[in-house]
Amino acid sequence: MSAADRARPITIIGAGIGGLTAALALADRGFAVEIFERAPQMQEVGAGLQLSPNALRVLGRLGLMKDLLVHGTRAREVILRRAFTGRPIASVPVVASDGMPYVSIHRADLQAVLLRAVDRSPAITLHLGATLQALTPARGGLDLWFISGEGRHRLQASLVVGADGVRSSIARRLGLAAATPSGAIAWRGYVSRDNGGGPPPGITAWLGPRRHAVAYPISGGRETNLVLIEPMKRMTLADPAGLAYRFRSWDRDVTSMIAAAGDMTGWPLNVVPPDRPWRHLDDRLILIGDAAHAMLPYAAQGAGMAIEDAAVLADALARAPSRSAALAHYEAERRPRIAKVRRRVAFHQRVYHLPWPLNLARDAALSLRSPDSLRDDLSWLYDWSPPRRF
Repeated sequence: MSAADRARPITIIGAGIGGLTAALALADRGFAVEIFERAPQMQEVGAGLQLSPNALRVLGRLGLMKDLLVHGTRAREVILRRAFTGRPIASVPVVASDGMPYVSIHRADLQAVLLRAVDRSPAITLHLGATLQALTPARGGLDLWFISGEGRHRLQASLVVGADGVRSSIARRLGLAAATPSGAIAWRGYVSRDNGGGPPPGITAWLGPRRHAVAYPISGGRETNLVLIEPMKRMTLADPAGLAYRFRSWDRDVTSMIAAAGDMTGWPLNVVPPDRPWRHLDDRLILIGDAAHAMLPYAAQGAGMAIEDAAVLADALARAPSRSAALAHYEAERRPRIAKVRRRVAFHQRVYHLPWPLNLARDAALSLRSPDSLRDDLSWLYDWSPPRRF
């Protein structure tokens, strides 16, 4: 970017995984950064998530791998099972060709690792309890108005990074089409391994008609994260107790985890339109992560794509001669990859939820394939690397 643009800190709206990673990536490339988060404190909320090798390469280059492996659990494969019998269908290797691991982790643990790194960086300032009220074009940048416990204040920014999630307030203020319901809901809960709960260690997915279940270790293996995805109906959220009934015929591992998890939290799954614009206000604002391209979780890439965004954006801003050139390069790099991931997500959605008898053909086809061929299907995803200089 130009010297004039570098004279002021880059402003990030949202201190989620994408926003925190972007701040660290930008600081690593010599930028000063200010993060504004509307929550008054960073609470340990959220569920488990999976960090595939493409995301871990970014976090590793930021010096975070050791801390992540303390809290996360490595996986070598994802075991696919039949919904009702639990019989194995296939084992899909998830370690990258260069040995980069695949890790399951609690979102709160990942957030804590990122926050500690942000606190250590003299180039990053984090403002909590600051809610964006307005943004308007101004000479040489944007005027941002925030409300906090100290009242209303204005900030002048040369570049704003919108990392405020699927329900992005920035997208709303820009007049963009809102995220739309996908017709599915994800139920999330935890099972303590101290009580003997959960399936064997590792990542397991049970595939059934119109539904699937996923379980994997979090919190250093002390808990199992359970996710149940099913169609979203009008009364679904009002009837969490009905989960046990709707999954009553499934594999015993699934039904026992549902019983042990107790109350599970339902999260309606929303998606951002694929054609949502990312660059706005004369290239003074760029959307990243779920604010730009929230997608369904069938490939476990929501966090991974936000982390990749952060690395590519920081590199583009450091290399390009101007802000506009940087954002144009960023979009040219990211759009095709996001589109390809979306296509893979749609494929998984169809294949996971096939009805009888199509699911029998799926199971037979998968069982005949070698682990190497299954790994090759996802090599383009897991073998991705961030820009070399990053």
